[in-house]
Amino acid sequence: MSINIHHILCFPFNILCIHMNISISNACVFLVPPVKILLMPERHMITVAFTIGLTILDMKKHFSSELRVPSDIIQITLDGKTQKILESTLMDIGVQPHGMVQIEMSSLDPENYPMRPVKPQQEYNMPDVITVRVQTDTDSYQDVVVEIERTTRGKAFLGGYRHNVTKAEYHHAAVQTMPKKRPDKGVEMFSRDTQTVELKNQDQQCSKNASTQMTKIGCYVSNMEDKLITSGIYITAGEYHSKRLRAVITLQSHVRRWLARCFTDSLRQAKEQHLAWLENEKRRKKVEKEQQIRDEYHRRMNPESKADFDLLYNALKSE
Repeated sequence: MSINIHHILCFPFNILCIHMNISISNACVFLVPPVKILLMPERHMITVAFTIGLTILDMKKHFSSELRVPSDIIQITLDGKTQKILESTLMDIGVQPHGMVQIEMSSLDPENYPMRPVKPQQEYNMPDVITVRVQTDTDSYQDVVVEIERTTRGKAFLGGYRHNVTKAEYHHAAVQTMPKKRPDKGVEMFSRDTQTVELKNQDQQCSKNASTQMTKIGCYVSNMEDKLITSGIYITAGEYHSKRLRAVITLQSHVRRWLARCFTDSLRQAKEQHLAWLENEKRRKKVEKEQQIRDEYHRRMNPESKADFDLLYNALKSE
């Protein structure tokens, strides 16, 4: 028969045994108190969950395979007393059903068989038993031993959708799915809300009230320094907008005149530059023609190269 630790924590121990129709000595065998093993002399702490009916001999055999030390070399000490009776159980040496015990373990031959600590595992494994501190009152706490049940069934599908290609399950809970990151377009973008000012109307009462005193029976107010203020010419909205329109038309006419003048000035400057370029080209061609005639006359009068004599021969031949 297996006993769940949750039922044990919820019921008194003796009532639970009566309810399940088993004896207290047989029920204690199934209790799993946490046992802290202190390896001497390095004082390395190991926490293991053992049943309360485990004997000292079984504990030595377990650590003999874990630490690779012969079981007869292992010495177990509790509260400064060496446990020599191998048939004694944890309950016999004073371990409570829901308590926690710390046992010192040393080697009788430390030179040949030292008590080396167990190498830590590469991956984290949930222990079989954990201790939870529960606050029962304002200043009082109680340590509750909880047994971890390892289930073999799959995780329940709580709703969502499943990818047809990759078969990946996506749940509706936001904490179970990583948010999809938007692709970076390389352009810094801003939303309209961050560039628009929110406008609101709010009435406000002045903190200081003002009043005007007038002449009445029993109170005279002099009007010697009073000024008569008359209203000016009333301008309607249509007149105001027509005045603004005329001002805008006047500004536009001046701007257009300035733009036309700049355009005509640029055309005039381009024309003058073109005429000057034509004049310079005409003068350059004339100078080149005169220089070519002088060079040809010099070659005919004073021939020096074979090309010069060929020029004279062709001229005589043509005549």
